[in-house]
Amino acid sequence: MFKNCLLRSAARIVPRTVPKSLLTGPLLAFPRSGTIRFNSSDTIKSSSPEIRTELPSVDDLGSTSDIIDQTSQAIGEASNHIGYLHSIGLAKSWWWPADVVQQTLEFVHVYTGLPWWGTICVVTIAVRILMFPIYVKSSDTVARNSHIKPQMDKLNAQLMSTTDLSEGQKVAMKRKKLLAEHGIKNRWMAAPMLQIPVALGFFAGIRHMANFPVDGFTNQGIAWFTDLSQADPYLGLQVITAAVLIGFSRLGGETGAQQWSPVMKKVFTIIPLLSIPATMNVSAAVALYFAVNGTCAVIQTLTLRNKWVRQKLNIAEICRHPQTENGPQKSIIETFRENMAKSREQAEHRQRMKEKDMEEQERVKDLRKNQHIKIVRKSDLRKNLQK
Repeated sequence: MFKNCLLRSAARIVPRTVPKSLLTGPLLAFPRSGTIRFNSSDTIKSSSPEIRTELPSVDDLGSTSDIIDQTSQAIGEASNHIGYLHSIGLAKSWWWPADVVQQTLEFVHVYTGLPWWGTICVVTIAVRILMFPIYVKSSDTVARNSHIKPQMDKLNAQLMSTTDLSEGQKVAMKRKKLLAEHGIKNRWMAAPMLQIPVALGFFAGIRHMANFPVDGFTNQGIAWFTDLSQADPYLGLQVITAAVLIGFSRLGGETGAQQWSPVMKKVFTIIPLLSIPATMNVSAAVALYFAVNGTCAVIQTLTLRNKWVRQKLNIAEICRHPQTENGPQKSIIETFRENMAKSREQAEHRQRMKEKDMEEQERVKDLRKNQHIKIVRKSDLRKNLQK
């Protein structure tokens, strides 16, 4: 029985290439070193190396810390090459805003060697510089509109009060002529709206990189936010963002030419303050983008308000009209309700004008049907007269 147990143990240790005939003979004597050598000329040559029956020890493979260090070093080396973000499921395309931002950040990070905090700052500033000509055109349009504001307000009031279609068209033509005389193209008024998809692309792209997190985000911060994948522990970036947003809104917006009412100034003061607790849990990388972008907005506003810069860039001067006080100052809620009522009134007015236009078209169609000329022969006419 003891012999059978030994044979079974030997069968587990000896490789499958060993013939069974070697195990059916007398009991094999295993050397103390734990290795087996067979001298059969049919299967294994006498010069073959010894067959190990034990797994290598952990000491031979190296310590756990060495393995972790080698792995992190390999990942860090991979993150310094183009295509790393795509390999981990980010930066998949060149048309989605978040992916475009991630691709741009990777190119700048790899080719400049900047840490991630520097990369975010450089790309944000570069995008603001590229969009600066759009803000120049928008600032010029706002300034030109300020010169004809009284006339435009009067024409808009006439257009809202009239219910006659032909009269409304005359007023619209007067307004169009007034804009053409002063060289105003209102399409540039909507140019700063391009900042919305850019900001959303930066927010989504950097947030995904911080949530992964991308290699280097945990130790390539600066100052008090060394870990870009975690929230700012002191809310310093959020406070900076709120301060710069309040500053540039009071200076005249990103174009430097907006004239806000006192109520709107209060709104643009309250909203940035509410953004501090709303963004307290976002990653430091996202908060860094908001802070840098807001600082660039303040610098841009101060630049566009400078008279020497406006003269060199051929931007019209701003005409500031005195604000008329109609009774006591209204609260934010009252102003909001008043604007909602005006919007509802404008929608109803447009609906009435549309209905009148359709009625006029139907009347013209009926007139055309009744104005058909019928040709009658003389013989038929005589017959009808005789009858």
